Amino acid sequence: MSRKARQKLWWAVHGWLGLWVGCVFALSGLTGSALVFYQTIDEWLNPEQRTVVDSGPYRPYTEMLAAARAARPDLPGPYGLFLPQARPGVVEAWFKVPAGAAGHVQDIEVPIDPYRAAVLSRGRIWGQTVVSFIYELHKAWLLDEVGEAVVGCAGLLLVLSIGSGVYLWWPKAGRYRQAVTFNPAGSRIRRLYDLHKLSGIAGSLVLLVLAFTGLYLEFPHYVVPLVKVLLPVPVETEWYSTVIPDARPIPVDQAVAIAMQRLPDGELKWIGLPQQAGDAFQIGLRRPEEVRRTSSDSVVWLDQYSGAVLHVRDWRQFTAGETVLAWLFPLHTGEAFGLTGRWIVFVAGFLPFILYVTALRMWRLKRKAQRRQKITADPPASVQLPAR
Repeated sequence: MSRKARQKLWWAVHGWLGLWVGCVFALSGLTGSALVFYQTIDEWLNPEQRTVVDSGPYRPYTEMLAAARAARPDLPGPYGLFLPQARPGVVEAWFKVPAGAAGHVQDIEVPIDPYRAAVLSRGRIWGQTVVSFIYELHKAWLLDEVGEAVVGCAGLLLVLSIGSGVYLWWPKAGRYRQAVTFNPAGSRIRRLYDLHKLSGIAGSLVLLVLAFTGLYLEFPHYVVPLVKVLLPVPVETEWYSTVIPDARPIPVDQAVAIAMQRLPDGELKWIGLPQQAGDAFQIGLRRPEEVRRTSSDSVVWLDQYSGAVLHVRDWRQFTAGETVLAWLFPLHTGEAFGLTGRWIVFVAGFLPFILYVTALRMWRLKRKAQRRQKITADPPASVQLPAR
C-alpha cells in the first residue's frame, strides 16, 4: 500500500472514530477530571457530613464501630472502616444492603467524626450523591457490567484514535516547526486544525497512559493474565479464621495494634471487618514508599478470634508483576506523582472534549463548504448557461 493510500485510510479511521466515539471520549475525560479531586468536591458540597475539627487523638475504633451500628441498626455490618486521606477528615463506615435484582447490593457510607466517635448522618447511598454519581458515570455509564464493557471498548478505540492521530501528524523531514506551530492568521478551519493538532500531540502520551490504565480497571480479568505471562504474580489466596464455637472476635483496636507490630511504619488506611464466622480481619497499612497515596497495597490478615497473623502482603516484598499492577490505579488518577500528577490528569481530562469539539466544528465547516461548491457546480435545470 502506498503512503498516500495509507494516509487516506488512517484519515478515514481517525475521522470516523472522532465523530462517532468522540463524545464517549469527551464524557470520560470530563468525568475523570472531576474525580481527580473528588474528596475536595464532596467536602465543598456536603460540609456538614465531610468536615470535622481536629481536637486531638482519635477515639478508639471500637467506639466508632459501635456508633455506626447504633445509627443503622437496620443494616448488617459494617464491612469496613475507611480512614480519611488527610487530617482532619471523617472516618467512613461502609454497609452493604440488597437492592433490586437478586444478587445486587447497594453500598451505604456512614460518616463518623473520629475525634468524638459521633455519627454525622445516617448515611449516604452510593450512586445517589453528586460525586458517586459521577464515578459511576465515568466507570460504567450507569449501566453496570454492560457499561463497563462499553467504556472498556471505548478505551481501546481511544488508543487507536490517538495512534492514528499521531501517525497523521508526524511531520516530514524539515517540517517539524510547522507541525508544532499555531497560525492565528490562518482561516477558521486552519485555526481549528492547529488547535486540534497541538492539543492532541501535547496530551497524547498522558491520554495513552490513561487509556491503558483504564483498560486494566475495566478488564482486570484480561489484563492480569497478560501481566502474568511476562512477570511473576502470586496466586491470590483467601485467608480464613479458625472458627471457635461461642468465641467472640477480638476488639478492632487490638487487631490494628497487632497488625502495626508487623508493619510498624505503616499508615492505617482501612480496616476490613469480618462478616461471617470464618472471615478474617484485613488491616490496610500503607508503607511510606507505596505509590498509591489514598489507600494501601500492604495488608495484614488476622484471625478474628485469636488475633494470629494469617498472612502479610508487604509492598517491600512485591514481585515485579505485583509492582506493575500496583502502579496502574495511581497512574490513572495521577496520585503516583503527587499533587503535580493529579493536576496533569485533571487538565488532560479536558483534552478529549477539546479534540471532539474542534473536530466536529471542522467537519461541519467542511460540509457547509462542500454544499456551497455543489450548488455552484450544479445549477438548477431552469438556469440557462451561456453558450460557449
